[in-house]
Amino acid sequence: MPTEQRPARLALLIDADNVPARTIGRAITEMEKYGQLVVRRAYGDFAGPHGVAWEETLVRHAIVPRHLAISGRGKNAADIALVIDAMDLLHGGVLGGFCIVSGDSDFANLAIRIREQNLECYIFGGEGAPERLKQACSRFVYLENLRFDLLHADPKMKPLRPIGDALLIVKSAIARLVDHPADWVSIHLLQHELESRTTDFDTRTYGHVRLRDLLVALKRPFVVDGPRDSTARVRMRVAKSRRKIAASKE
Repeated sequence: MPTEQRPARLALLIDADNVPARTIGRAITEMEKYGQLVVRRAYGDFAGPHGVAWEETLVRHAIVPRHLAISGRGKNAADIALVIDAMDLLHGGVLGGFCIVSGDSDFANLAIRIREQNLECYIFGGEGAPERLKQACSRFVYLENLRFDLLHADPKMKPLRPIGDALLIVKSAIARLVDHPADWVSIHLLQHELESRTTDFDTRTYGHVRLRDLLVALKRPFVVDGPRDSTARVRMRVAKSRRKIAASKE
């Protein structure tokens, strides 16, 4: 019998001076889609009110705090400690990837270094994170998007971007996957294509948890067929005459 593939072993490293504690629980839930978090560490100044805000999160999620007091304006002791630990873990050779929680562009070089070792680097940061950081990692996940899930999505919550912004992105991805505009493409394959084209593509950015729901909401340009599972498919809406021409060439 074939050996069951084990989930990737991941290290979670949190820049606690850069992100709020309340985002960590949902971030960890998202990270567990990529693998098993065998290392969990947070770096920052945990003294005073800031430490109190983090205390419950650290205990609840078994995160080891690395307290580094801020000794002066502009000091980045926490960032340096995070990078040093990341390099030690990287050269330990027992991990399959890293999850870094921060929106600081200084971690772009670390992400690049991790990927040079053929490991995955997932970064979780805010909407205002610089483009350099987004492009340096394997996947960039917006912390704001973690408010949306299948059970608790609140229709009153505003998405990061209007749904219309997704139109050209999706049309371009479909065009790369089909020979003729009338051809069907599986939504599963389309999802893979969209994620491979940009590190931060996420249907939740446009207010929808599933890609199928996003395509249905975009309405006019697309025809969606099938249930909400891997068998669903989509094609561009074209005139009947063009569909006949495409069918005759098959």
